[in-house]
Amino acid sequence: MKMECASHEISSSTEKPNSDEVESVVQSWMIDYYFATLCRHFKARSASEFHKALKIFEALVDELESCSHRSALPSQRTICCLLARVIDGENLDVHYDRMTQITPLMSALPIWESLKEASDTALHDKIKTLLIVQSVAVCIKKGNTQLAKETLQWLEKNTEIPEKLQGKLTAIVSKKETYDPLLMNLTFNQLLENIDIFLDAFSLEGSSIFLLEAASKVVQARHERSEKTLSEEDRSERIPSSPESIQSEENEKRMDPLVLNIRPKRRLLSKQTHDPWKPETAKKERTTCKRTSICKVSRRSSSPSELQSSISVTSKTRKKWTVEEDRKLKAGVRKHGEGNWRRILNDFEFNNRTGVNLKDRWRTLKSKGEDF
Repeated sequence: MKMECASHEISSSTEKPNSDEVESVVQSWMIDYYFATLCRHFKARSASEFHKALKIFEALVDELESCSHRSALPSQRTICCLLARVIDGENLDVHYDRMTQITPLMSALPIWESLKEASDTALHDKIKTLLIVQSVAVCIKKGNTQLAKETLQWLEKNTEIPEKLQGKLTAIVSKKETYDPLLMNLTFNQLLENIDIFLDAFSLEGSSIFLLEAASKVVQARHERSEKTLSEEDRSERIPSSPESIQSEENEKRMDPLVLNIRPKRRLLSKQTHDPWKPETAKKERTTCKRTSICKVSRRSSSPSELQSSISVTSKTRKKWTVEEDRKLKAGVRKHGEGNWRRILNDFEFNNRTGVNLKDRWRTLKSKGEDF
């Protein structure tokens, strides 16, 4: 339900709205929100988060009473049934039907056929072909040839398959060709990507995302208010208070007794002035400070001599560069260019080295004249 329709219905009625109708509208917004959440988790390929949200979505849909304004509700539920089966498509231990021989992708085929009017014809045919091919391909990849044969027989009875595609799949099953060109060209990832395209088109024409839009406005308002508060505090710190402003603040405190009960704001930076540095004070501190060990002590007990020897070891022992680290450094420079040490650190593991370490090592490698 669109936000404009809901606001018009509420504003046009002079009587207090019925609580059941109000709850129905709220539930419809929640259903739209969880449908958008399910689509987002599907695109992120997060099966665990998808199924968590699916339980809430199903509970909301079951509780929602019939409403004439929710024409998109059946399509949303059907799409979620499809997404659940596809996201579990490579897991042959999951069953959505009473017959254990029916895999998730086989179960998804009739659901996709019911959504024929909700998608473009070319896209619908492409996803149908991908579902047919992957229903057989998943069984072959899992090493279950018998299930692949049963799947192909089920498809021949329950789905319209082009004769050429049927013959090709029969040959693949009989020869157990996992890397057949047909399977390499019509992959499971392509099935997921094409369903993503369908979801993008459906979300533009179908459900409302009122809750997401309202939440975005709230978050944006919070950020703007926070930035405004920070800028005002920064301005007040830089501009010294004039005698007139100080006098006006004192007058306000005298007029309003509640001001006395307001605790002053804590300042992040102290204004306390410290004595200037003197060499004598540093010398005294250096003589009185005791160095503590920063070595990690394991859970096993150690003798006093072992503990003393471990403490005496300095923590800044230079680590030698390995051949693997040099290889990663060269690959990182080829990818991001010389000087982009932070990006290289993000892409490769260098055993807690810093950007300065990478820079020094690169200078050493260049001086040796190694091949890059």
